[in-house]
Amino acid sequence: MFPPRALCLPASLLLAATLAFPAPVGAQTVVDGPALGVAEVLEFPDRSAEVAIPIPVPEGLTPRSLSTTVQLPVDLDRGHLEAWSGDLLLARVVLQPDVESERVTIPLDRGRVRNDVLDLTLRTVLHSQGEACPDWTDRALELRDSEVDFAGEPEAPRVLADFVPSVLERLEIYLPDEPTHAESEAAAQLALLASTRFGGSGLEVEVLPASGPRAPTASPFTRRAEIREADESRIDLTDDAVPTAVITGDSASLGRQMRSVTSELWSLAVTGSATLDSPLPAPRALVTEATLNELGPGSRSARSVGSVSAGFGLDQTSLGTVTGDVAIDLIGTYSPPPSDRSGLMVVTAGQTVLDSWTADQSGSYDRTVTVPAAALKRYTDITVSLQTAGAGAACGVLQPLSLIIDGTSRVRVSDPVSPAPAGFGSLPQALLPRLQVATGSGSLEDTARAVTILAELQALSATPLLPEWVDVETLVDGDVPGLLVTTGPAPDDLDLPLTLTGGRTLEVVGARDGQPATLRFYEDVDFASMQVVQDGDRALLVASSSSGSGELDRTLEWLDSEPGRWSMLAGNVLFTAPDREPIELSTAEAIAVDASQDQGTDGVRTALIIGLAVTLAGAAIAGIVWAVTRRRRVSPRR
Repeated sequence: MFPPRALCLPASLLLAATLAFPAPVGAQTVVDGPALGVAEVLEFPDRSAEVAIPIPVPEGLTPRSLSTTVQLPVDLDRGHLEAWSGDLLLARVVLQPDVESERVTIPLDRGRVRNDVLDLTLRTVLHSQGEACPDWTDRALELRDSEVDFAGEPEAPRVLADFVPSVLERLEIYLPDEPTHAESEAAAQLALLASTRFGGSGLEVEVLPASGPRAPTASPFTRRAEIREADESRIDLTDDAVPTAVITGDSASLGRQMRSVTSELWSLAVTGSATLDSPLPAPRALVTEATLNELGPGSRSARSVGSVSAGFGLDQTSLGTVTGDVAIDLIGTYSPPPSDRSGLMVVTAGQTVLDSWTADQSGSYDRTVTVPAAALKRYTDITVSLQTAGAGAACGVLQPLSLIIDGTSRVRVSDPVSPAPAGFGSLPQALLPRLQVATGSGSLEDTARAVTILAELQALSATPLLPEWVDVETLVDGDVPGLLVTTGPAPDDLDLPLTLTGGRTLEVVGARDGQPATLRFYEDVDFASMQVVQDGDRALLVASSSSGSGELDRTLEWLDSEPGRWSMLAGNVLFTAPDREPIELSTAEAIAVDASQDQGTDGVRTALIIGLAVTLAGAAIAGIVWAVTRRRRVSPRR
């Protein structure tokens, strides 16, 4: 069901109405922190710590205040929170140590706004109870539920250059009922461009039929784009109450029009209509060796008492590929520990200790560590720590320690043993730089599902995805990484980890050359799945269903319903049965369970029977020839 069609008024009437009925005096707009790119939880892990919070300022708005809930650490004696804009102190808020949390408001009206961004840095100055310095690393002062109060109301765009706002909550893309490959690809490109810029702020992207009705109003941070393949290439800003751009072009130019939306060329479009054309960007070269300065983190430093840690993130999506072992030539300096204290340097990758050595009086280090492929995730924290022990003193009396990781430290990447490791943890890096996309039908609904998946994957990636729309046969027979979306079964030519044969038998393959395990039922079963397939030297993400679109759509809705569900997916299969939440499965682990294990002692290990079979409307289980692994629900990352 669609809402009523939008009321369209000429731009001149809208302008006249705006002048005749200006925004009321004292008008305000309150925006949640995540929509502005502010993290849901801001942590200050030390006695003195700071976090930079650049706040975008939409046209027509003036920032007035930031409201947030301060959650205090234990053993706090006193402290305050400072707000700075450049070298200008905006506020110093005294914290109340006798409460667990408190709501505070920080004035922003004197903050410095440049290029529509408010420069804001928050700093903590904390004093602990007693003489010892507590370790607040895992129980830091936190800011939650932040929101910014703006004076005024957002201005509607009058020219194309203003169409893309600094804050975007929702993007609606309108396509014909049976879009062409060019229209589907253009819609995907627009969604990916928006996700690249706004994906961290919880952007909602929806693909809708151009033939359907449209709501007459929407949030001021909503934009609409209608895409049509046509002979003439142009972009027009309409007179609709909800800002809408109509983008047309032939099969060759539509994609170029999309890419222009976020290019420097777009800022020059100071009229309501224009034709923009930018060349296809060259894929980013695969990174095999680079310094931290070249990768982006640059030099990293930290200062603390007793122990100090500095680190950087190793992001496989920024490297543009799935990697094997990674060697890091670490170069840096530190404060030599006092003569009455000993020191230890420790390097970790996530929870894995890579190396440690005694901190000497030289105050410098030059060390090569290797991060094994097994310890690498999509994003891995690399941390260098200096830990000291020995004679104690009151907290704040000891000289603080400093630690620096130099930006000339070099990262060297090796090829993976398996070119296309199967598993959600390998996405989206296994799909970079270019991927092919195919849908089981030419329907708008299948295109919408594919665009939804691509936008979610892009939000996880530091490198742009470059999708090419093709037919199913081209994708299956080719050797390019890709995405397949179908509301029916996947093609037989694809060796999926989990398949349904004859409507009543599930076959599970755990390894490339392994024999499948089977689970048989007495009646037909329905399910949808998303599976990562290792197909030769490439990876494929296959979204399919045994019973139409219902369960597949419910799977996508479930993934979108909680922040972090996409990023937390592990294993290689996400399985959804009717009336049950999706379950996550690693088929390699599933069929590797020792068949001699007593299944009756572990309800979790019998859970594929429970999780797959009992969920299916009371289907009786017969001929179970298979012991299975854990049943694990996907936990959202907060």
